[in-house]
Amino acid sequence: MAFTLACPHCDQLIRVSPLRAAQQAHCPTCHCVVDKGPQQNNDTIVALSIAAIVFLLSALFYPFISFSNQGLNQTISLLDAAKILIQFDSLLLGILLDLTIIALPFFLLSLYIPLHMGLLSIMPKHWGIILLKLIRHLRPWVMCEIFLIGVLISMIKIMAMADVAFGLSFWSFLAFVICYLYVSSKVNEAALWQQVPGTIHPLPVESSINRAKDANLRLCNTCFLLTDQRQCPRCNSKVRVRTKNNIENVVALSVCSLILYIPANVLPIMHTWVFNQNEPSTILAGVATLWQIGSYPIAIIIFIASIIIPIAKLMVLFWLCYIAKNTKFYNQHQANRLYLITEFIGRWSMIDVFVVTILVALVQLGALMSITPGVGAIFFAGMVITSMLAAIIFDPRLVWDKQRDIE
Repeated sequence: MAFTLACPHCDQLIRVSPLRAAQQAHCPTCHCVVDKGPQQNNDTIVALSIAAIVFLLSALFYPFISFSNQGLNQTISLLDAAKILIQFDSLLLGILLDLTIIALPFFLLSLYIPLHMGLLSIMPKHWGIILLKLIRHLRPWVMCEIFLIGVLISMIKIMAMADVAFGLSFWSFLAFVICYLYVSSKVNEAALWQQVPGTIHPLPVESSINRAKDANLRLCNTCFLLTDQRQCPRCNSKVRVRTKNNIENVVALSVCSLILYIPANVLPIMHTWVFNQNEPSTILAGVATLWQIGSYPIAIIIFIASIIIPIAKLMVLFWLCYIAKNTKFYNQHQANRLYLITEFIGRWSMIDVFVVTILVALVQLGALMSITPGVGAIFFAGMVITSMLAAIIFDPRLVWDKQRDIE
């Protein structure tokens, strides 16, 4: 039996017939995926989640990377990076590191296992809702794959000055990242929400109405249920036709990110001490150093990820807020594509922060050579976080609205 969905990107009402395994339903207006067919992959998700947890725990207790220069050696484990950052009064960076690459992925994997073994059908509805809400809000903040790329870039930066070797933990962490990314790509949140106890009756919708807003229907931003109520009957979240003050909140976060962008690029992101002589380094200085030593691809990657992407993302967000408030003609399909790209790539700007954390943890050879974090790294992390929040809370349906009324 066919049922009605609303596209979360353009608000188009879509009649969808039950899908077969591996099938997907795309919105005819903006072409985004609105539904996926049932996949018999629960056993695979459970098995790979267990494997990922084993690999992650193994990566914590063995040498991760070793660094040697002129007879002096430094070996660190994955947990040492945050500890060393805290020793240098960079508590926020240390907490951010452990949360994004260890705590959050471990927590999510620990949830995936029981949820894909049928826990939702037997546990109290209230607890099932809480767990699924946590999954939805925490998934964007897992950055283990970005950290892995940051490690490789760090190695390229210091291989010219010393010998570097990967320990057993590095390979274990690599295996963990591969397993986690596969599991994350296979988790179907919509299918998990459908397992929450309680019958949700389909809504009758007139065939002449094209958009949920025109039919006075609301799409829950948490579980994506289409409802005519002000409180979602499935997850109990407050539901609005459009989020109140959405544009104002996005602009405020974007302005905050833009302000942080200035000290993040002007102030040193790290300090290199050679024979007790301080050599501060900004992001641009680091890019220039990579270019001078011939690491052109890495220099270009850092320049794009740390300089171009952050400011381009903010400009796109400002532009989306502008066109959502004005009725002038614009290409809605192009605006939607830009939003999707912006939402996806914004988190990759965190590469430079992870590069700094690895270098600080690894290069500690006393008076001969050491690296300490700079205040610019904190501003840079704050800039990435605020820009990510701005992209997450932006409602892309606003660029498709002919009426700019917000509930």
